[in-house]
Amino acid sequence: MTASAIETLRKQLGDRYAVERQLGRGGMGAVYLARDRQLDRLLAIKVLPEEFATQRDLRERFLRETRTAAGFSHPNIVPVFAVEDREDVLAMTMGYVEGESLAERVSRTGPLTIRETVRLLDDVGYALAYAHGRDVVHRDIKPDNIMIERATGRALVMDFGISRVISSAISVDTALTRVGEVVGTPEYMSPEQASGDAVDGRSDLYALGLVAWFALIGKAAVSGTSTQQVLVKQLTETLPLISTVRADVPSALAEAIARCLRKAPSERFETAESFVESVDAVRQGEPEVPVPIRLFAQELAAVGPTLLVGALATWLIWIFIVRVQGWHPFDALSQIMIVLAIMASRLLHVWQATRRVMLMGFSVDDVRRGLAALMDERRAGRAMLRADAALVRRRRIIVVAAIAALPLAFVMARIATGMRTQIGPNAWHVPPLAMGLYVLRSILLGVGIVTLVRSPLRMPLGERLFRWTWLGGLGRSMLRRAHDGLDTTAATRSGTHSALGTKAVTAATPMPSLTQESSRPSVGLAPQLDALTARVEQLERWRESARDAPVGDS
Repeated sequence: MTASAIETLRKQLGDRYAVERQLGRGGMGAVYLARDRQLDRLLAIKVLPEEFATQRDLRERFLRETRTAAGFSHPNIVPVFAVEDREDVLAMTMGYVEGESLAERVSRTGPLTIRETVRLLDDVGYALAYAHGRDVVHRDIKPDNIMIERATGRALVMDFGISRVISSAISVDTALTRVGEVVGTPEYMSPEQASGDAVDGRSDLYALGLVAWFALIGKAAVSGTSTQQVLVKQLTETLPLISTVRADVPSALAEAIARCLRKAPSERFETAESFVESVDAVRQGEPEVPVPIRLFAQELAAVGPTLLVGALATWLIWIFIVRVQGWHPFDALSQIMIVLAIMASRLLHVWQATRRVMLMGFSVDDVRRGLAALMDERRAGRAMLRADAALVRRRRIIVVAAIAALPLAFVMARIATGMRTQIGPNAWHVPPLAMGLYVLRSILLGVGIVTLVRSPLRMPLGERLFRWTWLGGLGRSMLRRAHDGLDTTAATRSGTHSALGTKAVTAATPMPSLTQESSRPSVGLAPQLDALTARVEQLERWRESARDAPVGDS
């Protein structure tokens, strides 16, 4: 059916476009990927429903609204290139976004992170502010109408101008009710739009609040068994604060979303710009962990397993050499000293890394706050995973399978043991089937134990040890000892680095003037500045010589 539809569309559009394949289909028509032969570029062609092609008034209204949308030029709005108004087809050509819709992204990977959601709301908010400033209300903001570019992660809003035509066309012909119901998606429809009242930009903000809920939770906030039931909920039910459903959502973001979802338009944000400012405040309030502290955290995280393996190796060497072999303890100590030397060397590397961080200008509190922020990121990631109901269900199935694998491994071991034949003292003949059962038993045991012990939904043992050591008294003591004795001028070379905390704090720190004697750059930067100055002077001389040279000279 799709192949015949594509062939029919090729005949209807003529030779201008090379239609390649269908990208999607919905209540507002089908979308095809095509290539503009004249300009040699990919684009998307949306073929509108048949209702548009059969009514002249509706065609004219659609063309008028689409011309308005075609005049938009914004990086977060999918551009409209042209309208193909033929006798038997009405279509529009748009920019092709190499990516997927928000609905597809959430379906594929689950709920977005806080950072991804904030960027999404920023992009869509700027697009709405641009459109509202030109007296255009989208009327159908929903996950399917928000595209996420794969290469950049940029969000783009599509279908400006279409929904207004279809919404107003519902009263023209009852045959359009089906289309109107799809366009005015009940799950993302504002109360005033559901009741048929006049709408403005605040209606789009209500829908955007519901989109934010979908992005963070992974499902629609308002749902029901029928369109009427959903619309009644939109008119009467108040959603709880989203932070009560997903714990890692910052309070400022939760309050911004809640304000968008107020039933009365007057209680929402007045404009999309004010909403974006509120979301930007959430982004500025996020802790910024500098790269040196992130690298230092990796160094600390790697030393723990080394010390644990070293301690286990020391114990095994002592047991094997002294208890099992019965050798002299000195023989064991000579081997243990090698392991202890490796452990000591690893600790020395950590100590040196600590000193390097301090020499960069970070204080003890800076480092501790940075490490705590990194642990909070991991905790937020687990909270996001726990909010994904599908992932939780899959995890439960995996756990049940792992639990069932343990007794199965025990049964395999008993069967394999019974298949052995003793051929001498401590000598056994093991048939190939028994060997296979032993191998399979070992695999089941290993996978089952790891699955039960290691879960992406709870804090791993290594992170618990990290928090207990490096965020506890031991880590504080080590950081303070590393900081003691440092040159105070060296420790404050990088004033911007020590302003760990928020973007706002860093931005508020004034940049010192290099012209002041008291604010000279450090000695290490002086040669670079001198070289840069010499290079600039050389370029100035070259420009003067080029200006004075005859035109024919090269």
